Amino acid sequence: MFQKLLLSAENISASFSTRVLFQIDRLEIRAGDRIGLVGLNGSGKTTLLRLLCGKIAPEEGTIRFHCTPRYFSQRSDELSHCADPKELRNFGVGDFDDRDTVSGGENTRLRLAELFSESGSLFLLDEPTSHLDADGSAYLNYRLSRLDSFVLVSHDRDLLDRQCNTVMEIEAGKVKTYPGNYTDYCLQKEQAAKRASFEYEQYTEEKRRLTESYRAKKEQARRMERRPHGISASDAKDIALSSTRNPASKAKNMERSAANIKRRIEHMEIREKPRELDQIRPIFSLTDPPRNPIIMEAAALSFSYPNGKEIFKNTSFRLFRASRTVLLGENGAGKTTLIRLILEGERIRIVPRANIGYLRQDLSDLRSDSTVLESAMETSVQPPNIVRNVLARLLFTAQDIQKPISVLSGGERVRLAFARIFVSRANVLVLDEPTNYLDIPSIEAIQALLSCYEGTLLFTSHDRAFVRAIATDALMIRDGQLIPCELPAWEN
Repeated sequence: MFQKLLLSAENISASFSTRVLFQIDRLEIRAGDRIGLVGLNGSGKTTLLRLLCGKIAPEEGTIRFHCTPRYFSQRSDELSHCADPKELRNFGVGDFDDRDTVSGGENTRLRLAELFSESGSLFLLDEPTSHLDADGSAYLNYRLSRLDSFVLVSHDRDLLDRQCNTVMEIEAGKVKTYPGNYTDYCLQKEQAAKRASFEYEQYTEEKRRLTESYRAKKEQARRMERRPHGISASDAKDIALSSTRNPASKAKNMERSAANIKRRIEHMEIREKPRELDQIRPIFSLTDPPRNPIIMEAAALSFSYPNGKEIFKNTSFRLFRASRTVLLGENGAGKTTLIRLILEGERIRIVPRANIGYLRQDLSDLRSDSTVLESAMETSVQPPNIVRNVLARLLFTAQDIQKPISVLSGGERVRLAFARIFVSRANVLVLDEPTNYLDIPSIEAIQALLSCYEGTLLFTSHDRAFVRAIATDALMIRDGQLIPCELPAWEN
């Protein structure tokens, strides 16, 4: 069925400084398109949304609007103060009198309430889940389900799975669309990678076969032109005259055959070798890991803040060796408090050989004058080739690892900080929201490394897909108690 055209773009180009972000030959958005926009940090997702809503003009090409897009910016302090009271209540901000002194999360919810207070044919949303708690995210999910058409940038893979029917990817300066939700997109990317690998193998095998054939024919031609050993020039001439085809003629035909093969090689469609990372993992024995079945535990744990707020009341827990435990609980339940108590090591018993690696949120241990590789090697007990491989798996290219830390983006610094503890002597990792501020490729890179981690892991995360992929155990904080529980049966 033909759907109404909402927006079209042709021959669009966008750059940042001297670097081309992306080029688009043709793009159409129609009624019913629910598009998830993905790509690495810095690939141009926000720039593309700003182009599509008319905030900025393209350097080249044309954008034609057949509706007025409604745009939600990732960062903005502008509030129109004209939101529908019902939307304000649904986003949990209906009782704010002074909107000039709101927090980051409150600002996000206020701006979303204002966005959804008016109808529109096309919504463009840049990271609308930033700073939202569980209730805010749940209502945003509901509101998105009521929209007909949108383009959504989000690192929440579950949200992209539930709401999108198309995924648009910006990669290496190109914009490509994939039908289906985020899971469908991942499957298509995986199939494309397998196909590219197969085609490269076919290409290299055929090129090898033709090259060997070319060399063999060239050698045959050379031999045909050579005078037989022990025969005089006059005898060789008599033999050539008496033959139905003389050696010179045969040699020329062989040369022609070799030349034809060479042309076939030159006209073969070149297949680039797909990028593959070596299957190298850190040598865990270098961290001198403990062999105790229980790595840390607490009995009759109680803790209250000076203001009297009670967090834990006569509770206990155990963390088992090689477990990957997610710490669950509502905001304010005590997840970060428990992590702080573990790091202090006074109320919680930790076995002697346990070396805790903690991902600091402030990243204060990164020295700006070091390069990425120098910083990773600074804490490492692993061989240099493994450190380089871990950095590559965390999306640092050969050029990136020579960059000074002072020029890294926030997401790159988080990835580097993770690499530092992953290759260090730490054999117990404690991670408090390790995926904050990361794009999806970065989240999936860390997820891939943690999925095969041999040590003990305790972590918090609001990213459901990340938890499903990583956790083997769960610990719930509820009413001051630490309760072992089953992993949440979240819907995909």
